[in-house]
Amino acid sequence: MTRVRGILVLGAVAAATLAAAPTASAVIDPGTFATARDGRLIVVSSVLVANRNVEMMGGWNKEGAPCDRMRRLNVRILIDRVRGGNTTRFTDRVSAPVQNCAEGGPNLGFQLTATDVGMACPNGRWRPGQYTFVTNTLHRARGLRAIASLFFRVREAC
Repeated sequence: MTRVRGILVLGAVAAATLAAAPTASAVIDPGTFATARDGRLIVVSSVLVANRNVEMMGGWNKEGAPCDRMRRLNVRILIDRVRGGNTTRFTDRVSAPVQNCAEGGPNLGFQLTATDVGMACPNGRWRPGQYTFVTNTLHRARGLRAIASLFFRVREAC
C-alpha cells in the first residue's frame, strides 16, 4: 500500500510540474547576469529585458562582511539598436554607495522603458532591429569589474 501511495504522489507531482511548465510556444524574455570574483568579493551585472522595458543593474556581495557595509559602485549602461545600417544609441551612468547583501540581486542601475530610450513602437514595445544591451559594473575600491552583454533581435513589425 505504501509503494502504491508513493507512486500516486510521484504521479501527481509530475502532472503538476508539467501543467506549470511553459509550453513550447511560450516566449521567454531575454536576460543575463555576469559575475567577477576576487576572493570573497563578488561583483554582479545584469540585463533583464521584457516586452516594453529593461532592467540593467549592478551590485556587490562580500561573504563575511556585515550587510550594512557600503562600497561605491559605478554602473554604466549601453543600449544599441541597429536597423538598416543605422544605429540608435542610449548610454547612462550612475555612481553611488551600495550596501552589501543586496536583497534580490543587483540593485544599483536603471529601470527603463523602450520609450525612455527612444526605441519604442507606438504601443510601447521595442522597435524591430538588432539590440545590444551592456551593463558594466565597477567596484571602485578593488577595481573589480563585471560586464553583462545581451544581444537579440526583434523581428515583429510595429
